[in-house]
Order: sequence, then C-alpha cells, then structure tokens
Amino acid sequence: MAAKTPSKGTRAALIGLIATLLTVCGGVSGALISAAVTVYRVEREAQSVALAAPAREEPLRIDTGSIYISPQQAAALDLQTYSVHPNQGLVIRHPLPGWNELEELTFEEAAVEGGVQTLPEPPLSEQPVFRVRYGDPIEVQTDQQTLLNGESFSQDALHVLEELYGPPPWTEEYYSQVVVNVFERPVVEDLGADDLADLLLMVMNISASRVNDLIAEPESDFMMVQSSTTYERVKMAGHPATFTVESWLLLAETEAAYYALEITFTPQSGQSIQVWEDLQLYMDSFRVIR
Repeated sequence: MAAKTPSKGTRAALIGLIATLLTVCGGVSGALISAAVTVYRVEREAQSVALAAPAREEPLRIDTGSIYISPQQAAALDLQTYSVHPNQGLVIRHPLPGWNELEELTFEEAAVEGGVQTLPEPPLSEQPVFRVRYGDPIEVQTDQQTLLNGESFSQDALHVLEELYGPPPWTEEYYSQVVVNVFERPVVEDLGADDLADLLLMVMNISASRVNDLIAEPESDFMMVQSSTTYERVKMAGHPATFTVESWLLLAETEAAYYALEITFTPQSGQSIQVWEDLQLYMDSFRVIR
C-alpha cells in the first residue's frame, strides 16, 4: 500500500519538528536563512574540513576521509572506546568523563521530551536517535516578540510553532550535546526530500540559523554546516536576556538511510575548554557503516 501523503500543513509541522529535533535551529524554527552563506568545495586530497564558530578561536575539524567505514572495520574497533551500532549503521564514542550516559531514543520519545504536542506517526516516530549531553541545561523562554538573528518570526513560523508546541510562551532547554538522528530513506522521501541536498535545504529553510559555513561537493555523500542562532527578547531565569547557540551539522547517507550528526555548544553555560575539546573527540569518532 502506498504511503499516505501528508497535507501541506502537516508536512510543514513535520519538517519543523525535524528541524527542531536536529537543533540546527536551536530548538525553535523560524525565518528563512539569514546572512551570507559561504560555500566551499572539499578537496579529497586534504581530507580535512575546519568549521569555525564566530565565538571560538579553535574550529572543529572533520576528517572527511574517515566518515565511512566498512562492516569489517567497524567490527575491529575497540569497544572500550567506541559504541558500535551495526543495525543502525553508525559508530560514536562512549561518553567522556563528565558527560551523561549515551541515550538511545525514538524520534517520538525525543519529541515528547521536548514538549511537542503534535506527535509524528510511524514510521517517522520510530526512527532512532542517539544522544549524549553535558551537565545541566540552560532554560530559555521565547514568545512572539522574540528575535532570531535580528528577525521576527514569520506568520508561517508562528503557525508551525503553535502546531508543535501549543500557544506561547515556549520554554525550551538547551544543552552542549551530541545528537545523531537516523532516518530511513523512504521516511525522508515522503516529506519531499529526494537526496542529501534536498534534506539539508528542507531543514535549513525552516530554520532561523545564520549559516556561517556550508561545505559540500557536487554529488557528495556528505554535507556539513556550521551555524549560529542568537535569540533576543527572551527570558532566562525570569529575566530579559540574549542567548546564542552554536551548531555543527554533518549529513551523510547510505543506500538505506540518512544520518544527521548534530553538535551543539552553548557559550553562556560557562563550561570549560575541556567541553570544547570533548566535542572534537566526538566529531572524530563518528562513523557511518556501509
């Protein structure tokens, strides 16, 4: 039986939900991409990409030559260091000291935890999510007056937010964290994305993130984005505040699935340089098995 095609409104909400849970948009979907987008061609000979956030001196680096490994290579990894998931086709290192345990959730469980009221149905609800977080969250309250990178919410964005979370204000928790979403290809295709570039544009188009770097090759099997979102006119601990989230997104694919590795850093948390260095280790450890 053919899959039921979502209505326009439902599809927009589901895309907003994917964008929210990938945290590219910092947890709140909003206006279209703002600011200039810098596009680089990755040279395979270099096999290294640096994604620098404006607020950090040291960029996160990705070894593009080691994103993909074979099942045999995955089986040979040190299980004391790496968490290997052959059924889902991915590898990530075990939590580092000071980090919480690696969590394995479904997309629906992550949505419920995030306060989403309009929940996805199978098979989207059943897609796996892997997550490791550092410390306690920062709680941020937003409403219709909030500015994201200096822009107000569009009416479409407000509609999606109310569809997902109910009426404002919206309270969300932000962590320094590493999240891996795995989506079976038919699930993404049902939402209108036929390839990796479609998935990236679908997510970023509804995001309010300021894209600082977009790195891809023509017909590439991976794409990377560094983005940041600054929230103005929010409340933190009951007081007016401005808040920034820095994010790195790596999208990869196999014949069976799409993979979204999302790293989020919250500079306001006062976390040590060790947290930043830990994020690099998580980035280094991520592998897709094919």
